[in-house]
Amino acid sequence: MRRKRYFQWLARADDADFLTLIWAVRALQTGNANVARRYITFPKEAAMDGILGDHAIFPWELETFVTSLFTTEKVKPRRGRHHRSNCTTFASIGVLTNLLRDLEGAEYVLMNKPEDIWEEMYRIGQRQFSWQRGPSTEQLYRFAYVYGQGACGEFFEEKNGLSVSDFILFSLALLGVFFSKPWTELPDPTNLGLPKAKMEKTLELHSVQLAQARKMASKLNADSSKRLGRPLRTAYMASLLRQKPIVRIDRKVPTYIAPLPLLIMSRATAGLYYEISQGPNQLLTEANTRFEEYIRRLLTAYLPELKAVKDGPYGPKGRKVDPPDCLVTDGDQVALAIECKTTKLTFEAQYAENPMAVARQGFEQIAKGIFQLWRFFSHARRKLYVTRPVSSDAIGLVLTMDGWMQMAARLRHTAMKRAEEMAADDANITKADMRRVVFASMQELNDTLAQTERSEFLAVLAHAITDKYDGYGLPEVARDCGVSLVRKRYPLDNCALLPWWDNFGSPEDRPGN
Repeated sequence: MRRKRYFQWLARADDADFLTLIWAVRALQTGNANVARRYITFPKEAAMDGILGDHAIFPWELETFVTSLFTTEKVKPRRGRHHRSNCTTFASIGVLTNLLRDLEGAEYVLMNKPEDIWEEMYRIGQRQFSWQRGPSTEQLYRFAYVYGQGACGEFFEEKNGLSVSDFILFSLALLGVFFSKPWTELPDPTNLGLPKAKMEKTLELHSVQLAQARKMASKLNADSSKRLGRPLRTAYMASLLRQKPIVRIDRKVPTYIAPLPLLIMSRATAGLYYEISQGPNQLLTEANTRFEEYIRRLLTAYLPELKAVKDGPYGPKGRKVDPPDCLVTDGDQVALAIECKTTKLTFEAQYAENPMAVARQGFEQIAKGIFQLWRFFSHARRKLYVTRPVSSDAIGLVLTMDGWMQMAARLRHTAMKRAEEMAADDANITKADMRRVVFASMQELNDTLAQTERSEFLAVLAHAITDKYDGYGLPEVARDCGVSLVRKRYPLDNCALLPWWDNFGSPEDRPGN
């Protein structure tokens, strides 16, 4: 019954009007009520700048609405008061929001057991956290560093006719356009001294024609459902906006809308992976190496008292072993060993009922990272690794490009169990070597470094491996464990990769600062 009412509302909505409604609600609840007023009516209580309040409609819900719209077959328009959904009032989308929330609750009851709650928390985190944190300077630099240089950068430019740096620049320009209005024709960037041809190419990467968006979204979700082996719950449908955040309607002059403008920057950063993955396999190998380089540069830039190094293989000839990807020394001892895993967090890894089974390869890589850290600690204890001293309480960290382990205590424990199975084949790895490790995404590590100095950072890591903080993210540990926090700017030189960066004016005007 709830599903029928929800999708009936969408089937009766005009697509263009509904996308305008989504844009206006997001503007209304991000401090732009004066602009939103041009498109919808709303009570004054609905105007806010955040996600808290009785009238809040969350951005992840708005994204779900768009996915549902694209995958809902339209009904033939009929005359009459109740045969067309009203897309001009906040009250109307409030009705749709209540229907969605009721539907989400009903689907969970029908498709899950009470003991599934911890996996559900993981899925909720995957749906919400990127919206709660938003884009940042660190993301712009990181993805430009990983995918925008060397053979990766050359492949992107040859394929798309513009560099990664230009793509990010013109994406930011589009973000500015769509923050101020929902619809636009092809923006003319020449008043900014930018070539129109590159804006056209950027729009081509970001946009999809409305009818094609319907076909692509339906196929995307049908394929996902097939891979998962069960129907998708409405809240966890695959979002086409992550690939194509801008929708085009072909009128006399093509007109564009970005219903959720911030997703433009998701496509211009994390979405670069989809471009590079279409090239030769060695491109991803190069990107992995560059990610490891980036970690070492970032750590020493934030905390110059520490050294972050990459050692060469060690051990007897013919049986040499690679050390962890990044060894962090405090004084003359290794205090932190990091294994970097760049395996892509797929849709199935985020929203499967059993992520560990469905995304086995990705979680296997994480378990392997744990095992590699334990093996290193064993080798250090047995003096097989002697390049530099390793502290007896050195901490191991498995670092991922994406947020594989946020709010995922049970998945962490399962990964540890799998690592124990790997370690069982090596009798020289003792219980003392099999230390509890820290799991963090790259964004979580940056957020922690950006608010701690050397001693506080090391203290946060020490707290993170205790029972009290089992399942916590690093930034949450930092806020809760009692260390003094500071606020630091992103320390790397953006102009080295994004030469237009200083054109944004003062640091306060730049995205992510």
